[in-house]
Amino acid sequence: MALIDRIREKYIYLVVLALLLLLAYILLMLQAGAIAPEYARVYVESLVAIATLALLYFAYFNATSKRLGDIAQLELAVRPILVWELASDGSRAVLSYKTIKHPIYDFKATLRSGGKRLAIEERHLDVSESNPGAERKRDVTAFVGECLGKDGARTLEVTFAYHSEASGRYELLFTKEMRRSGKGFAFDHRNFVSAKYPWREGTVVFDSCD
Repeated sequence: MALIDRIREKYIYLVVLALLLLLAYILLMLQAGAIAPEYARVYVESLVAIATLALLYFAYFNATSKRLGDIAQLELAVRPILVWELASDGSRAVLSYKTIKHPIYDFKATLRSGGKRLAIEERHLDVSESNPGAERKRDVTAFVGECLGKDGARTLEVTFAYHSEASGRYELLFTKEMRRSGKGFAFDHRNFVSAKYPWREGTVVFDSCD
């Protein structure tokens, strides 16, 4: 991705150089009488059109890069850090989550497995360092039990979506293996699948497990 961005930044110089070489070639051919003045004029007008389009794209790319840079600078100053865990508590399955450093707004957690879905919403999550009571613990035993049924294990998909103080939207996708264990449940192999950040246009895909 970084290589592509560098090419985008430098491409305008390559385009200008190529157009200048083509213009010099056309002038040489015109002086040598190899092409008629009418054809030379058409070629020059085509080169001007190409140069105009290249400059417009370059201006658009620079404006987009600056906008994303400004967003990133603002977001990094107020970026919340979401901490979460899905664990067994006796015979129960408990989803806990909190934010550190900065608050979270319009929080939504979505759990999916076996064609079933559970959504949890919070209007506002305060910073847990200053307000320990802001940490949430949700009993999801019924949902997990329904997803597992009589199966020994399943993969659970967990999506978190929320906004920062600067209104930037974050979306994080995880998977976690869950299975029955005795009278309760066991949860293993959390995998950070992908993330969408407000300062990036695309989705960041991860391939590591924790």
